[in-house]
Amino acid sequence: MATMSYRFAPRVPPPPQDARPRIAVFGAAGATGQLAVRHALAAGHRVTAFLAEPAHWALSHEDLTLVHADPLVPQSLHGVLAGHDAVLCLVGHRPESAMQRDGLERRAPLAALATRHLVAAMSEEGVSRMVLMGAAGVGNSVAAGVFGLGRWLQWLLPEVMADKERQEALVRGSALRWTVVRPARLSHAPASGHIHVGENLRWGWRGIPREDIAALMVRLVDDPSAVGKVFTVA
Repeated sequence: MATMSYRFAPRVPPPPQDARPRIAVFGAAGATGQLAVRHALAAGHRVTAFLAEPAHWALSHEDLTLVHADPLVPQSLHGVLAGHDAVLCLVGHRPESAMQRDGLERRAPLAALATRHLVAAMSEEGVSRMVLMGAAGVGNSVAAGVFGLGRWLQWLLPEVMADKERQEALVRGSALRWTVVRPARLSHAPASGHIHVGENLRWGWRGIPREDIAALMVRLVDDPSAVGKVFTVA
């Protein structure tokens, strides 16, 4: 009787899934946003930088993905947040040039509108964690500014500060697991590692290095005790 033998190829296990968090950074092209991307990569996260003009981005890294999307264009956000674990939102007001200030039409602050679209996109994809860079001089931090600095900012930059109020209110009123960081005046100084962070903190005009804010926001992503809290940085 003829016999037959069978040889089976060894079963190859599937490649292990990458369990590292995937962080989305909006406002990545800004001065603080670029630093946030670098700090998130240094912390071992997988990072997606969302950019209106990706061609102008210089940094390259094996764990960095560039996506062409603009939170002011809600259609561009459709589906782009799938698979992400958290969002760093550094969408803010871009200072106008002298030529723009002298023009007949001034650009209205749009941080709140962009953030509204972003919150909706996060809800659509089930991404619940957000760390927002707000600003000192918003909410209860108005009264905490030394020498009336909070009220002075409200008078000097009424449209910008009103937009930041709306932006923060949108996030705090959402179902997201949010944290808000309110830095005082941002500076381009090197990281100091000596910033004061707290709720209802008194703040002044001391420059806060953008590097320190970026590092703080990345650390807060994984801090469950920070959810639902607003921190002033001074």
